[in-house]
Amino acid sequence: VCGGGNAAQVATAMYAARYKTIAVSLFADEAARWKEALGDDEYELTLDTGKVVKSKPDDITNDPSVAASADAIVLAVPSFAHGQYFEAFEPYIKPDTVVACMPARSGGDLLLAAKLGKKADDVVFVGFETLPWACRFTDWGKKATILGTKGSI
Repeated sequence: VCGGGNAAQVATAMYAARYKTIAVSLFADEAARWKEALGDDEYELTLDTGKVVKSKPDDITNDPSVAASADAIVLAVPSFAHGQYFEAFEPYIKPDTVVACMPARSGGDLLLAAKLGKKADDVVFVGFETLPWACRFTDWGKKATILGTKGSI
């Protein structure tokens, strides 16, 4: 999961409860700050149903080489940052990787092709019009709440 804001932290917590999940932030020292904030604790995500999910990502890093082991990459960052992530992952991304952007802008597939070159032919691009929920972290790097789930995306 790419990013370190509200959506990225929520997605990381959700996915880490079920799958091997690595959070990647290329923004300044955000990955190191998030990793330090979480420490050895589990992330606590409160769903809009009231259920609390606790999980811990396998890693929080700024190292794009982790893309080499990813079956799916979720960019939960503003669309202006997508190109930076595509470019950073290009040397490492493997065929058949699903690259999902939420939210995505028109032309995201073209940007992916421009940044990945020939490798873009062998990955699957998925663009979400919006995030699937409204969410906010309540304690940065440690806790977040899903305020509501959208009926369609």
